[in-house]
Amino acid sequence: MDTAEGRAARWVPASYGPLLLIFAHPDDETFTSAGTVAAAMALGIDAVAISATRGEGGKTGIPHLDTPDVLGAVREQELRAAMAIVGVRDIRFLDYRDSGMAGAPENADRHAFMRAPVQDVVSKLVPHVRAVQLSTVITFGPDGLYGHPDHVAIHRAATAAVHAAADPACLSGVFAPWRTPSLYYATIPRERMQRLVDRPDGPLRDLPRKQRDRLGTPAAAITTVIDVSPHREVKGRAIAAHRTQTGEGGPLSGMPEEHREAHLSREHFVRVRLPWDPAAPAPLGSDLLSDLAATRPTRPA
Repeated sequence: MDTAEGRAARWVPASYGPLLLIFAHPDDETFTSAGTVAAAMALGIDAVAISATRGEGGKTGIPHLDTPDVLGAVREQELRAAMAIVGVRDIRFLDYRDSGMAGAPENADRHAFMRAPVQDVVSKLVPHVRAVQLSTVITFGPDGLYGHPDHVAIHRAATAAVHAAADPACLSGVFAPWRTPSLYYATIPRERMQRLVDRPDGPLRDLPRKQRDRLGTPAAAITTVIDVSPHREVKGRAIAAHRTQTGEGGPLSGMPEEHREAHLSREHFVRVRLPWDPAAPAPLGSDLLSDLAATRPTRPA
């Protein structure tokens, strides 16, 4: 019988290449994927984290930090500290400027990430994809989790970069073409996010109704749920390292305990079918997230 325990016993971790996390701001990768990364690192699988910006357009509720130059430097160090907790040492930045939330004054900055031409971002990402020779890319989906313009922008650029990296005609001479075996969009079940946003003290309480209706991904559309409860303590410490976001006055400081517990225990993804995917299901040892999801029974979202 092909049980979860049997599949785990037949794993050959060395057959997986590294993970590549491509996100917009420091903390995006931690909140969505830190447990999965910790599980990969425990198997000896390496990971690289790329952040398009340093999160300098965020808000903390701490007046002396809420200036772009100071906040960007602080959040960079928070990212490095969080990733060190889960075991990731290779942190890279694309050096764009945080656009802030939709409608924020920072949107108008000519250096804002949301204003960068997609092809320019792709040209920066392709060498990373090819050089890492990764097995899996994790980024945001088209919803950007809650519609943040930078989240949507990194979704478009990262997805395009995975395709472009496989094209010999793209940036010829800059590393060999690479077909990324697996592309996943990190998400949260829409149903859970809507329960959170409906709370008067919730971190997303100010979102307009139209945006609230498009939060996350409907549970039925989520392909991959990973039980990361064995790594919940590590993930909790990594999240806590982002003090500007989770400390008193930060935008996520009021997260309800039940939401926090669910967030620490399970991570959700949508697997994206790529043009070079085989018609048959991926064999064991070729799709890390799929295999992680299969090794432990998971509770409902």
